Amino acid sequence: MNIAVIGGGASGMVSAVILAQGGCEVSVFEHMPRIGKKLLVTGSGKCNISNTDMDLSHFHGTSKTVIKSVLEYGSPDKTRAFFEKLGLFYKDRNGFLYPYCEQASAVVDILRFAIRDLGIDVYTDTDIRRIIKCDRSYGPEHEDRFLIETADGKFLFDKVVLCCGSKAARNTGSDGSGYKLAGSFGHSIIKPLPALTSLICEETFYPSIAGIRTKACVRVYAGRGKTGDFELLAQDEGELQITKTGISGIVVFNLSFCAIRALDEGRVVKASIDFLPEISDDGINGYIRSRIGSQPDRTAEEMFIGLFAKPLGICICKRCGIDLGIKCSELDETDIARLCECIKRFDTVITGYGGFDQAQVAQGGVSLDEVTEYLESTLVNGLYFAGEILDVNGDCGGYNLQWAASSAMCVAEHIIGVYN
Repeated sequence: MNIAVIGGGASGMVSAVILAQGGCEVSVFEHMPRIGKKLLVTGSGKCNISNTDMDLSHFHGTSKTVIKSVLEYGSPDKTRAFFEKLGLFYKDRNGFLYPYCEQASAVVDILRFAIRDLGIDVYTDTDIRRIIKCDRSYGPEHEDRFLIETADGKFLFDKVVLCCGSKAARNTGSDGSGYKLAGSFGHSIIKPLPALTSLICEETFYPSIAGIRTKACVRVYAGRGKTGDFELLAQDEGELQITKTGISGIVVFNLSFCAIRALDEGRVVKASIDFLPEISDDGINGYIRSRIGSQPDRTAEEMFIGLFAKPLGICICKRCGIDLGIKCSELDETDIARLCECIKRFDTVITGYGGFDQAQVAQGGVSLDEVTEYLESTLVNGLYFAGEILDVNGDCGGYNLQWAASSAMCVAEHIIGVYN
């Protein structure tokens, strides 16, 4: 069985290794000068490879049924055993799994060494011009096989696995070219949009509070057309980072996919930030009253020092229309109510987002409605997909690399089991 793997990223390398271990002749085509370039920068170079919490809610895409099936087939335990057999040691940091050395280069190297040792052909700096599923008109030796055309020549293969990635992080090789190849076979492409990226906000005060990091609960809402009300799209709790143009950090990254999709649909989008999610409204009210009672002569500008970073406390007071020079003892019931509301529901209008060059991954891609539970095309026999080219995006925390490995394992083992 002669297999072409298009794309030398995480899913491409894993699928190539498993296919070769199963006795297939494998060729990897990569248009960058080397394989594994995007993997090298994963997790800020530390490579968060998986997570012990594999709840399905951490994955988003066209079909939860297909995602669930793939993750069960290529489970985290099975994936871990695969990497450990290649020589990788794991480190568990509160459920986040890393290579023990915390170097993404180690993951790339063990896959690269396996590809070398298994005799897998690797064609780098190679762009795929087109892929054709041959019929009888191409001759009996070509029928039902795939003809791949590159600048360097033509190649024949029994099966093709598209692992071309998405459009995120173009400088690592993800330029969206795989969508065109998939589309040439009639596959529907869910519009690719950035995911795991920052959000740009409408308000002008952000430069004054930029650089602040704090734990928060963030909720994303989108307008319901002409009705004027908003529906809750998603919420998450974690580290929030405030930038000069809006909001960022892991909690925002995890919510960015739904905010961006809603913006692309032309909907009004807003985020509501709870700066003290572990404290109730009554608790905040009690805190402010206690502060007024114990330090009545402190100004409003100084009131939240010790609770928030000073610029954030000032911003909250200004949003509530409170004079910064007023003494705490002069705050009335209306002022206290406004402060409580602002701390627990700090609303901000989302107007934009970090583009593909800033995004860690993309949402959208080949629709899961057009693949089997083993990620084989339902339109073209022998054509498979793995990794980020599919309409699947995961949260921060190793979920996207786990999807890459699980989908690659699912595809490769299915090909070996059924055809080889």
